[in-house]
Amino acid sequence: MRRVHPASAVVAALAISGVLLAGNAFAKTTTTSGGAVKNPTQQQALDANTTVRNYILQHPDAPLPTPSTTASASPTKTPTVAPTTPTPASTYASGMPWSDGGFFEHSSSKATSFAAWRGAPVDNVGAYTDRASWPAQLNNWWAGTVPSTFRAERDDFVLSVPLWTNDGDKGTDQNWKDLGTRIAAVDSNALVRLGWEMNCCFSHATDAKTWTAQFSRAVTLMRTTAPKLQIVFNPNEGGAQNGTVAAIESLYVKGKVDVIALDAYDWYEPFTTEAGIQSHFTRPYGWNYWYDFARERGLTFGLGEFSVYSGSSASGGDNPKFFEAVYSWLAAKQKADPGSIRFVSLFNASAAYCGCSLSDSENPKAAAAYKSQLAKLRK
Repeated sequence: MRRVHPASAVVAALAISGVLLAGNAFAKTTTTSGGAVKNPTQQQALDANTTVRNYILQHPDAPLPTPSTTASASPTKTPTVAPTTPTPASTYASGMPWSDGGFFEHSSSKATSFAAWRGAPVDNVGAYTDRASWPAQLNNWWAGTVPSTFRAERDDFVLSVPLWTNDGDKGTDQNWKDLGTRIAAVDSNALVRLGWEMNCCFSHATDAKTWTAQFSRAVTLMRTTAPKLQIVFNPNEGGAQNGTVAAIESLYVKGKVDVIALDAYDWYEPFTTEAGIQSHFTRPYGWNYWYDFARERGLTFGLGEFSVYSGSSASGGDNPKFFEAVYSWLAAKQKADPGSIRFVSLFNASAAYCGCSLSDSENPKAAAAYKSQLAKLRK
C-alpha cells in the first residue's frame, strides 16, 4: 500500500472501495448504489493508488519547505546461518518485545493521539518520501512527522524510498548521499524500506539485474553519509504482479539488507476462518516464507504495513480475528526465536477506500482486539 489521506477529496477522486491485492486481481468489476467500485480491476486499483499518492504530494500534513538544491510456486530455500543477536524487550518504550508503532498519515499529532488511545508509546513512525522527482524527494518535510516524544536512540523512523522517482530518474550519486544525510538527521539508524513492495505496484522491478544493481548502488551511496541506516527488503504478501520479476527472491541483494519485512492486510481471503488465516501464513511468498527467508540469512523480520481493510468488500471488515491471528503469530515466532521480530508498523489510515484505521469509533471491534493483544504482550 501507499500512504493515504483522510480528506474527502481523496474519497471523491477514488470512488473505489479496494486497491491492490497481494498476487490476485479481482476478476469482475461491480459498483455499489453510491457509484463506488466494489471489485476493482487491477488497472482501476493502480489508478486509485496513483490518485491517492498524488493527492498526498499536493496536500502534506504541514506546509512544504523550499526544496534544497544541495513467485515461483516453490521458492527455493538457502542453508540456515547463525541468527543475529536478539534485541532485549526492554529496549522499547511500548514495553513490547519488538518495535511496535505505525504510519499515522504523516501527522505527529496523530501519532501522539494514537499512543494515548492505545495506552502505550509508539516505538516507530512511518513516512514516505515525495517521489515525484529527485528535487521533491530531497525535500525532507517528512522529518516533522515524528512526535515530540520520539527519541532516535530508542525509537525507529521508518522511511519508504523508491529506487526511481516517478519521472524515471535513478538519481545522481550526490542525490543518494544527500538523502542519506537527511534521513540520518532524523534517526541515524532509521529503517529504510528501499524499493518497497517490489513485487507489485510502482517498483520498476521488471528486470532483476537492473533492479538489484540500482538497489545495491542506492544502499552503498546512502551509507557513505549515513553508515548506520538499516535497509529493509519489503515485498507485498503473495506472488509477483504487474509485470514484475516472478522470482521475487532474486531481487534480494546479499550484504545490502538488514531486515526482511512484509506488507499484508486482512483481505483476499480475509482472516475470518482458520483456513483463511493459515492460507496467508503458509502460501508461497506468504508470512512463513519471508520469515524463514530472513532467519536463514541471519536477518530479522518485520511487518512494514498491516491492518484491517474494511473499505473493501474483499476484506473481513471490522475484523478482530485479524489482530488476534497476527499477534499470536508474531508472539509464537518471537518465543521460538527471541529477537527475530524487528519491527511492526500498523497502517493506520482513515481514507474511506482503505478503512484501515483503529479507534473506538473506527473498526471498534478490531481496535479492541488490537489493544487486547498489546496488553497481553507488554512488559
